[in-house]
Amino acid sequence: MSGIRKIQQLRSNLQRPQTTQTSTPSQEIYLKDGDQAFLQAAATGEDNDKYFDQVQMYTWDREGGGLNNLLFHDTVDDSIVPADQSPTAKFAFWAYIFEVYHATLTERGREAGWKRIEDPSGKQIYKEKVDAFKIIHLSYGRNNYVFNQLTDIYNDWGILNKGVMRIKRTGAGMTDTSYTIAPTTRELKAPEVGDTLPSIEEYFLERYGELWTPNAEATTAPTATAPSAADINELF
Repeated sequence: MSGIRKIQQLRSNLQRPQTTQTSTPSQEIYLKDGDQAFLQAAATGEDNDKYFDQVQMYTWDREGGGLNNLLFHDTVDDSIVPADQSPTAKFAFWAYIFEVYHATLTERGREAGWKRIEDPSGKQIYKEKVDAFKIIHLSYGRNNYVFNQLTDIYNDWGILNKGVMRIKRTGAGMTDTSYTIAPTTRELKAPEVGDTLPSIEEYFLERYGELWTPNAEATTAPTATAPSAADINELF
């Protein structure tokens, strides 16, 4: 590369934090307004369950658009985080996602061939078969109302991976979004997970342990529902 302007551009690109260039493909699922996912937890919820954990993330606006995400962890250097930013806590767990019902058909849904069906009330929705292990991570909610729903299921079942749950998102904004987590009577069975998945801590350290990674040619795999910047900002 030659010329002052081109070299300045190169140096600027090297110094600018980049959050999209990570060697770890995303394994998270993001629900939009009206979406509902049917899943079986891989996590048991018991003590020392590596598939269920709390994570804390810094999220702030990136120069030029988008968001910066960095894990808050005692092994992560967070000196780059603006002084006015505080980490947000979420609970996260691995689950086998059987299917997601979407309220609207997106361009990705057209390409993937989501099936148009009617719900019991006659409303038109779109069914996406996922059949894969994904990470669910949600805020605790006001007075822990979201987390308490999951705790109620654990208390009723005695273990978190006993049956099929439904998670539904309502709302699209930062303040008017709510989540409903409920047990179902569906008789579906997820594959055995064994030790094939990384722990929640391992996954988030690998994916969000650095704000910038030098592997500029790495690409990330799509999640079951690709997030927008607003979705990520809400989740973290």
